[in-house]
Amino acid sequence: MDGRRVGVTQRGMAMRVLVLARRDAGGSWCRLATELRRIGHDVRVVTFEVPAELRWPTDLAEIYDGGQELATLLASAEALHFVDLLPEEVGLLDDEVHARLRSGAPVVLQLDAVPTPARARKVIEVAARHGWPIVTTRPLGKLVPGAEFMPPFLPYWRAPWIPQVAGTRPRVRRTERIVFASSTRPLRERPRLEALVDRAEAVARALDDVRVEVLCGRAHAQVLQRRRRSHLVLVASDGGLGRTGLEALAQGLAVVADLDVVQWEAWSALAGALPPVVPSSALDEHVQALAYDAGPDPRRVAWARGVLDPTRWFRACTRWWTRRSCARAA
Repeated sequence: MDGRRVGVTQRGMAMRVLVLARRDAGGSWCRLATELRRIGHDVRVVTFEVPAELRWPTDLAEIYDGGQELATLLASAEALHFVDLLPEEVGLLDDEVHARLRSGAPVVLQLDAVPTPARARKVIEVAARHGWPIVTTRPLGKLVPGAEFMPPFLPYWRAPWIPQVAGTRPRVRRTERIVFASSTRPLRERPRLEALVDRAEAVARALDDVRVEVLCGRAHAQVLQRRRRSHLVLVASDGGLGRTGLEALAQGLAVVADLDVVQWEAWSALAGALPPVVPSSALDEHVQALAYDAGPDPRRVAWARGVLDPTRWFRACTRWWTRRSCARAA
């Protein structure tokens, strides 16, 4: 069931919403805004930092007119949603932003990146002062207590998130077993992921048909396509599972990831079942046991689709944006 068919039942509570994002990782908000517009909400997303090499889709990424379009969107917005930003950090139209806040428009603060403790305290203080909800796309536990945990929005019903058709691997001439890792930053800046890659390469050296493939700083669509053809995906993100792990599970692939107790509990509560991941302690054995002709695992696909249910975002957005602020900005 895709986002459009699921979301049709949400019509009748249309809102004009402006999302102001420091970065829109993987284009999640751009895609979510598109789905929300299909069901009646007028949602626009302004992204201030757009890494061109990753080619994440964007809604409004360039401000060419001195901010006039943004000012118009701010003036007409009935709700504001900040992603990895605080209102005071939107310097282009500071007066217009605070005018909307003084009007009592609903505001949501979202954390995509893992904040430093100092940053987390500041976000909590601002949210508590104005009565704004905080939502995180990673299970942050005690770092941001009371925040609502929501998985990143991923359109799993679209290619290339759709798993390969079962039975297609044996028709490929090469019978390699591929261990895959990807990063938006150079591998040397991701020491935990680099350590996993080193371990996988050590195992691969003893096996003629195992290849470790690493993509860094490549276009997101290219990464998704290459990952879809792999057998095992290495994940070492701050959120434990992260966007990469969710994408791989939605494609039915085996995922190596280490989760702490908070992360296990958060993902299990969201899905109603434990995450079907392989701990890094079992990496060597799992690489050796890979079958090159194995198809996507339906159990992993079902778990990921349960977590990534788009109606969770549709319901939450309606709830957040129709809630009046408990306090007004000074």
